[in-house]
Amino acid sequence: MTDLDECGRRQLARTSPHARRHTFDTQPVAADVPFDIVHRITGHASLQTTTIYVTAEQRRMRAVVAKYHARLTGSGQK
Repeated sequence: MTDLDECGRRQLARTSPHARRHTFDTQPVAADVPFDIVHRITGHASLQTTTIYVTAEQRRMRAVVAKYHARLTGSGQK
């Protein structure tokens, strides 16, 4: 991983295999790859397992939109 600086390499070394897998599985969802394709590339035996990543991405998108909306309306300021 030559494009990572020393700090990035240390962080990657501390990242669990589960976290790496979650990131790998979530990225296609975030990129709007069709659900059936995400299911196939992740190798999940069950569609229910793949649904976890779709749900996680939807939750992340809602949080980002809520934060943006709060900034626009000033409701996020104290």
